[in-house]
Order: sequence, then structure tokens, then C-alpha cells
Amino acid sequence: MVLEILVLLVVGCVVPVDSIHCEGDTDLSDVQEYTQDVNDIGDLDFWRTAQNNFQTFGKFDGNPHNAVITAAYYTANNDLIFGITIDCKKGKWMSQITHNVTEKVTKHLTGDLTTPCKEGDIFDIWLKIHQPRMMSWIFNGQPLQYDTRTTYFRHGKTKIERTRPLKIWTKYGSDKGDHFTVKASGAAKFTRLSWGQCITWPRSLQENCQQARTWVESRSKMAVPEGGLGHFGSDWNTFAPQCFLGSRYYLWLQNFLHPDRNSKGFPWCCCVDMTTGEVANGDLENLCSLGSINGACSRSCMEYADKDVIEKVMKENDEMEHGLLL
Repeated sequence: MVLEILVLLVVGCVVPVDSIHCEGDTDLSDVQEYTQDVNDIGDLDFWRTAQNNFQTFGKFDGNPHNAVITAAYYTANNDLIFGITIDCKKGKWMSQITHNVTEKVTKHLTGDLTTPCKEGDIFDIWLKIHQPRMMSWIFNGQPLQYDTRTTYFRHGKTKIERTRPLKIWTKYGSDKGDHFTVKASGAAKFTRLSWGQCITWPRSLQENCQQARTWVESRSKMAVPEGGLGHFGSDWNTFAPQCFLGSRYYLWLQNFLHPDRNSKGFPWCCCVDMTTGEVANGDLENLCSLGSINGACSRSCMEYADKDVIEKVMKENDEMEHGLLL
């Protein structure tokens, strides 16, 4: 089945951007309303799993005192599946659903923002879809949910217990999704939206692998004491970008990129530019191949190891080592 992707721009202009195995990645020109349409989202023959990510990036272009940000996932009939509201003035957030009994839009959860909205800051909103009725919102690295439940599954004859986020008691599951809409008021402006079975990070961090890695890990399922969100994280921290010898540069072979609908559950191996982390020459077709759960790849990508960058990092490390010897 062929997936049709329609992008509806309500305000401003867009520039399409290529990301590693995202379904869509669009730069937005400081817009305050944008809708991403998707088709066949419930077709597991096409998607393989129900999992999907919607990542929205923005900035506070001025005093955000009266800024309100909303993001919501809707059915084709514009019925709310799951939504979130960020109220900068009140320092509050509230998630909403369509109640599965009354069929009216109602509050799901509410709480305080851990970090206030600040003029000049960037922000991000992440909707992670795990299962049709297990979805998570993250705002600036803060999980907008709390409490967990225990679920069970069988692996052969073994019954396995695991801790998961609470079930979302919405009338419409994520498999009924048709479009994702974000709106903002006041000083809040949207600059980018990516979606699919992939992970992206702010463009301002793109040329610093360490910052990009930390940003992804802070929103991942990595343990809370280690800097992640634990049960409320979006994806496993193993999918964070890998950096060359702890430097700001990316390792030329990224051997654990997030699986997508074409990888059959396995991570991708891709040859990347050491400065930007993007697939070298933008050639995903020839420079990405299926990886394995143990990180093994069929190629080394050594031809994309930047000699000048490697020598620079090695020299800096040597200078640091000699400078710190007692």
C-alpha cells in the first residue's frame, strides 16, 4: 500500500528537510499554526508497529508571558484522540482526551511546568505513540504524565512483568489518527516539525554531537538518575547519536539508528558526515543498511572517516592529557 503524505500549511511557508528515515521533516518559518496530515496510520501491514513520533520545535520570540501552546492528534472527523496545552502564564500543562463514555473532550492529566517559558529560549513538544491507547507527551524534556501500571506478556512459557505508563482512556486510539495539529499564541512560534519512526533533535545542536546526544538521552527511557525519563521516556537511549572519542564530532558509522517501518525491527547502520551527523551526501539509499540488535553492521564506512577531523580531535586529546598529567 502506498502512503500518501499531505502537508497542510495554515500560516507561513515551509521548506522540506531530509532526516534519517523520518516520514517527514519540515522547517517552518515562525508559524503559529500547522497541521501534518497522515494516511494509513492504523495499517500495521504498512507500519509494522503502532509506534510513531511527532516532534515539534519552536522558540519564544519575545516575552512569552501570555503564550499558550497546544498540540493535538485528531481523527479524520476531527475528533480529539490526545491533546496537550502549555500555559506559560500559569506555568501549567493539561492533557485532554475524548472521553470513551461521554464522548466529550475532557481533562486527562494536569500539572506544573518544571521550567518556566523564557524569552529567547527554544522549546520542543514530543508526542510518542507506543500503542493505540498508550501515548506520551514530553515538553522541553519534562514528561507530561505520572503514575504507572504493571502489565504482563509471555515469552514462550515465561510470564514477564513490566512497568508501563498509564493507559489513555480516550474513545479514539492512535490507530484512528488522521492529522496532527499545533497552535500557538503570543511569542511562541514553531520552527520545525518531524514525524515517523525516527528521532530528531534541534538544529541548533546539529554540529555538536555531545549536545545532541545529551538532548536525546534526556528524553529517552534511560534511568532517571542517569538523566533520562525512565518509564516516561520516548525511546531507548541506545538510539542516541554516537560521538567520536567524546568530541563534538559524530562517529562516521552510526550503527544503532532508530528502526523504521522498513527495517523489520532492526536498527539502521548509516555512514554519516562527522560534522553534521547527516547521512553522507544525503544518500540514504546506498549509505544505510540494516543493522543488528548487537550493533553489528555490514560495512565500516571508513571512507567517510574525516582525516582532518580525526587528527584534530586526537591532537586536542593529546594536549589535554599532557596538560593534566601530575
